[in-house]
Amino acid sequence: MEKVPEDAVQAIEREFEKRKRPLPSILVEEGGGGGKTWASLKSRGYVVRDRMLVMESLQGSRKEAYSGSRVRVDQIGSGLRGHDMQEWTRTYLNAFYGNQRFGDKVNQIMRKVVKDRKASVFLAKVGKASAGCAVMYRTVGGVAGVYCVGTAPAFREKGVAATVLKHIRGVAESEGRKLVLQTMASDDIEGFYVKQGFKFIYAKILLARLPKRARKEVEIPSGEAFGVRINRAAKAGTTMSFAEVFSGFEKIPSVRRLFCEDTDEVISELKIALTSTRGYLRVDGESGNIIINPEYLKTAHERHLYLDAIHELAHVRQFREGKDLYDRRYAYFERPTEIEAYEVAVEEARRIGMDDEEIVDYLRVDWVTEEEFARFVSMMRINRG
Repeated sequence: MEKVPEDAVQAIEREFEKRKRPLPSILVEEGGGGGKTWASLKSRGYVVRDRMLVMESLQGSRKEAYSGSRVRVDQIGSGLRGHDMQEWTRTYLNAFYGNQRFGDKVNQIMRKVVKDRKASVFLAKVGKASAGCAVMYRTVGGVAGVYCVGTAPAFREKGVAATVLKHIRGVAESEGRKLVLQTMASDDIEGFYVKQGFKFIYAKILLARLPKRARKEVEIPSGEAFGVRINRAAKAGTTMSFAEVFSGFEKIPSVRRLFCEDTDEVISELKIALTSTRGYLRVDGESGNIIINPEYLKTAHERHLYLDAIHELAHVRQFREGKDLYDRRYAYFERPTEIEAYEVAVEEARRIGMDDEEIVDYLRVDWVTEEEFARFVSMMRINRG
């Protein structure tokens, strides 16, 4: 489209709102004629969050299963006993979420999927244990898409996903169909799919409307109100010292409590990469350095960016203590490392004079449900009014 119709975008946003998802997301094909669409959405407060890579299986590239693999792949049909569907759901949730909190909802969806003749549901097993899952969905034009390829944590690096893909590729080729899949660039598993005989076709840009905390203001302050300096002009795509982007944080009492006598040394050695295309800030689980979305650095509300930096410094300390920052056994707001880091940020928010309503606005993120958020706010002992 040359321009996104206003009523179409508004309809999309209303649908997200109806489903209690306050921050709409829209996919736009990269390149081609989507540039004006992208520009129009950016003018409405949307920013790039990620890229979705579309990949196609190369004909005649049926890779052999992992050496020594004992993986068996079964198709689950609507006529099979409910235990098989429950096992598929359990495996899927373990693979993608690390818990079973959405079991009832996923089971409800999958009971419909197995009855759809266009869909095939696959469950991989090693011996009697469920190890992996996937779904193939047929569409017009002789195409089949593979979705929900996941491996239970206990069976990773054992060839489960490779065997599942090999099996599904065989089904698609027996029907004369092209097999395609989509993967988020941020998941960094494109290389795995290439090894399994897939090639990149094109990408879609994922844009999400920023919350109020990150909307560009007429004049964007740079931290002086809190005794620090935030370099809003730091160049995207570069890696700098933390102090070159966030200077003066070593003087903040809450930061000094995090690192005590090591504060100056930690801050001087810490790096920050302006390389993320999504989200706000996060700590790299491999290096312990910080990664930031440069668009967020430019546009975020001053005190939100200030608190986010302190939040991530709490994660830096946790990393130095050897803690797992991204323990998938827990939902986001239930993860011990997140609770601890948010407690530090909330304490600092109160110190700089933010009221409960302002703190709630700061805490809100777009990847949890409203129910999860409400429980977390209560856990933080904040009155939502």
